[in-house]
Amino acid sequence: MIKIYYKIILICGALIVMGTAIFVFKNYNPEESAFFPKCPSKYVTGYDCPGCGSQRAVHAALNGNLEKAFDYNSLFFFLLPYGLLVGVFEWIPSLRDTSFRRIIINRYVVLGVFAFIVIFTVWRNV
Repeated sequence: MIKIYYKIILICGALIVMGTAIFVFKNYNPEESAFFPKCPSKYVTGYDCPGCGSQRAVHAALNGNLEKAFDYNSLFFFLLPYGLLVGVFEWIPSLRDTSFRRIIINRYVVLGVFAFIVIFTVWRNV
């Protein structure tokens, strides 16, 4: 029997592959297409949320324009490696009890990342 987290990983992987295929092969541009949802936070408040511009940043990065992607959402470039690293250490059982995992996934680092997101959000809206 396949454990539930393997099913979750499989579903997430399939969604990532499908999303990448839409961005690359169909070449849908989030700026021009109504296919992509708009940010509800920006619609309601008029302010950019921490994720605003992420769809455009992913599209630009997958099409090789990293400078433009960084301009759309620079937080994406800082949090993506951290998120991938956390995912690797959480999903691979043999890495769960390592000292490096305890360094990157502890209360202070998580609070620091949260503070970084809040500061970034305030800074981009000033």
